[in-house]
Amino acid sequence: MLDSAAHPPHWTGSSFFGLYPALVTDIVDPDRLGRVQVRFPWLGDTGADVRSWATLLSPYADDDQGFVALPAVGTQVVVGFEAGDLGRPYVVGSCWNGREMMPVTPTRPNDKRVLKSRTGAVLEFDDNAAAPKVTLVSRDGHRVVLDDGGRSLQVTHSDGSTVTFTPSGQISLRANATVEVTAAALNVHAPTAVFDGMISCTNVVTSVAVVSPSYSPGAGNVW
Repeated sequence: MLDSAAHPPHWTGSSFFGLYPALVTDIVDPDRLGRVQVRFPWLGDTGADVRSWATLLSPYADDDQGFVALPAVGTQVVVGFEAGDLGRPYVVGSCWNGREMMPVTPTRPNDKRVLKSRTGAVLEFDDNAAAPKVTLVSRDGHRVVLDDGGRSLQVTHSDGSTVTFTPSGQISLRANATVEVTAAALNVHAPTAVFDGMISCTNVVTSVAVVSPSYSPGAGNVW
């Protein structure tokens, strides 16, 4: 329904078929019907402020579920009208223009699909046939890369710490500070465990012999 004295609630004037530009002015629908308020700068007399609550189309909308991505206030959107009725607008999408620019630069292969948030978080799908991958990057630089081309997976903290799963099955953990594990119990099953630094234990209980190339007698040692 139009929110302007320029036209009555039940518009009986000309029909408006096709698509028209509009500007988002509000996103909090008082009736919670999934609408956004839009303004039609091209409609009415000069200086007229003609607005309407328009149904926002979504690729997935159902009861208490769906895909929600509301356009920001001030965003240019494209509007169509049901059966040409000016009082029944639908927002069919938003568009970039000379003021709001695309977040990426298009390339001829057109391999990438990108979702970028206002704060700079990015979800990128790279469909390069030789090296497909999915990358998720947060505003502060935390990164997850699912690399099908390299058959690897890597989680990277913004400080440079990483967890990497390699094609050979190796898992590599690299931390720039202490790694702490807290659990009710910790079981490690491996034929060989290699430590190249000092090991400090509060209590040690062994069920087999402890073998070392050097041995220092001391309290508790068994001769």
